[in-house]
Amino acid sequence: MRIHGLILLSFLLLAAQVLSEKVRKTAKNVPDSTTEEDMSPSLGKARNKQRSRTSKSMTHGRFVTKDQATCRWAVTEEELGINLKVQCTRADQEFSCVFAGDPTGCLKYDKDQTYWKQVARTLRKQKNICENSKSVLKTRVCRKKFPESNLKVVNPRKEKAEVSPREHNKVQEAVSMEPNKVKVDITTSPAATVAVKDSECLEDPDVLTQRKTALEFCGESWSSFCTFFLNMLQATSC
Repeated sequence: MRIHGLILLSFLLLAAQVLSEKVRKTAKNVPDSTTEEDMSPSLGKARNKQRSRTSKSMTHGRFVTKDQATCRWAVTEEELGINLKVQCTRADQEFSCVFAGDPTGCLKYDKDQTYWKQVARTLRKQKNICENSKSVLKTRVCRKKFPESNLKVVNPRKEKAEVSPREHNKVQEAVSMEPNKVKVDITTSPAATVAVKDSECLEDPDVLTQRKTALEFCGESWSSFCTFFLNMLQATSC
């Protein structure tokens, strides 16, 4: 009887020890999971902040085009998409234009750095920038799956350099001299007169007689030569 009691007591002590060990492990795991849940949003926020800083630093810059226009560009967010404004100087002329598009769908896939690098490269390759109403800034990373990401010019050549007073005076002088130009003679040209005269001579009776006589006496091969001499001798008007 005493042996049964000792066995039962030992079993109860072992069960209590196992149970306490499980409780302790559970208590350890709860704070760890909470810490991970608390850390994941903070890590996400940090990554988003870093990404936004990268995007902002890459959405403006300077470049020189193939035709030596010195330009700067900057992006502003709009309600639908973005606007990319370009301001340039070339040969003492200042001009600007705006390209518009919506690369939002493409930039969701962590392609913002590549996208803006390719936009900057496309700007540098432009020639006569802001002058062509069909200009489009395309990127390899987005143009196929996201055609709306292509930036199209919306107001070409917005600003132009003002004409100096000296150039304005030259234009006025040129306009005032226009009425004094020599008028072009629009009378009938000599070539037209000769053509009319030749057509009249073909129907002249004297000429027809000369041609017939020359053909009879000189033959077909010499008829033109004989007609010429007959014309000189008879002194017809033709």
